[in-house]
Amino acid sequence: MFRNLLIILIASLFGFQCQTTTNPEWMESESFQKFCGCVHIDETKPSEHLGSLPVGSLDKLGTPDYLEKLYKGLRSDFEHTGTPFEEVGGSLVAKGVELKRIEDDEKRLRELLIIIDGDVAFPSGKSTLTPKAKELIAKVGDAMEAYPETNCRIGGHTDSVGAFSMNLKLSKERSQSVKRELKLVHKIAEERFKEVDGYADQQKIVDTMLAEKKNRRTEIYVGTVRIVY
Repeated sequence: MFRNLLIILIASLFGFQCQTTTNPEWMESESFQKFCGCVHIDETKPSEHLGSLPVGSLDKLGTPDYLEKLYKGLRSDFEHTGTPFEEVGGSLVAKGVELKRIEDDEKRLRELLIIIDGDVAFPSGKSTLTPKAKELIAKVGDAMEAYPETNCRIGGHTDSVGAFSMNLKLSKERSQSVKRELKLVHKIAEERFKEVDGYADQQKIVDTMLAEKKNRRTEIYVGTVRIVY
């Protein structure tokens, strides 16, 4: 193994390819190929686990089926990169993030809701995204790129601790931070943002005036450009 590794390191220094008929299995992995520069890995492509649909698929599939494919792909992509979900009360919950189905009265899928824990997304009292938040938002950006007939709504929420005016300002700034990340880093077009706002503690999950982490959250709704059945 040491001999093989030495050969590979020398080859990589001189720009030679590291592929031979005698390579061990570990040398064929994508992570190793990326490390040694043997092949070019396109980081801009959406994950194969996410899947994709071309423009026109919405009319062919209808909104529920279109979003079902997105829902399954998004879950698979999260789990493939180390964010396993658990079923909790009809939602998929993982550390720092929750994936929910928004259905109509006939149980047809209308929107997906991605909830990012406020304690994970932002430092206390700030609107600067954490590295973990950027990682989670990147999944949403990839999904919107892979499913181009989608748009989104973003809402920032706080708990009830502190002055309402300050919380309202903070929640609006946080929703704008998420939009900027999607727009500038992931190239999501302006017209795909249907609503970006902050609500302070006006849309509580838990009815309390105390510090409640479920109320501190950022919500990203992903739906289709129109409803098709």
